[in-house]
Amino acid sequence: MRVFAFAGGAYQQNTFLAVCEDGRTGVLVDPGAATDEALAAARSRRLDVAAILLTHAHVDHVEGLAQAKRATGAPVHLHPAERPVYEWSLRQMSAPAPSPDADLQPGAALAFGGSKLRVAFAPGHSPGHVLFACESASLAFVGDVVFSGSIGRTDLPGGDYPTLMNSIRSEVLTLPSETTLHPGHGPDTTVARERMRNPFLAPLGPQDALA
Repeated sequence: MRVFAFAGGAYQQNTFLAVCEDGRTGVLVDPGAATDEALAAARSRRLDVAAILLTHAHVDHVEGLAQAKRATGAPVHLHPAERPVYEWSLRQMSAPAPSPDADLQPGAALAFGGSKLRVAFAPGHSPGHVLFACESASLAFVGDVVFSGSIGRTDLPGGDYPTLMNSIRSEVLTLPSETTLHPGHGPDTTVARERMRNPFLAPLGPQDALA
C-alpha cells in the first residue's frame, strides 16, 4: 500500500489517498479541505476509489466529504459512536454532506484491492474515533489520536484525556516499532519515535507504554 498526503485548510488537515496492492484501487481517508487534490491524484492514477474511511468526524476531517462522495460514489465508513459528532459538524458546514453508509466495527478487517486495514477503536479525542492499520505495509492512519511530538486535544465535546491516553497505550504503542503513523495533522512519524521522543509519551517508559 502506498500513501499520499494532501494538507489543506486553516488547520492543515491531512487528507490521505491510499493506493492498494493491486495498483488499481484507492481508498480516501478523512476527506478535508485538500480533497480536490486527492481526487485529482486518484484520477491521474486511474484509481477506482472503493471506500471513504473516516477516523472521526470533526469538521476539518469531513469538509470535503460531499465532494468525495459525488466524485467517487464510494461508501462512507464511520463508527456509530461518532455520529453525534458528525451531526455537529454538519451544522458548521454550508453544504450538505451524505449520511454514512457503513458502521465501522472494531477488530474488523476491511479488504480493498488486495490490501487489508484493521479497524481499532481509539476514543478520547472524540467518542467514536478509530484507527486503520495495515499490517502488511507497516502503517496506520491515526487521525487526531497522536501526532509527531504531540497528542490529540481533548477539550472538544466528547473528548476525554484519560481515555485518549489509554487508546494511545493500547492501540498505538502496541503496534510494531517500525510502523509508520499517518496523523491527521503534521508530518508522518513512527511508533518507535513517539515512544522515545514524544514528551507526552516518553515519560511513561517502554514498560508502561506497552502495559
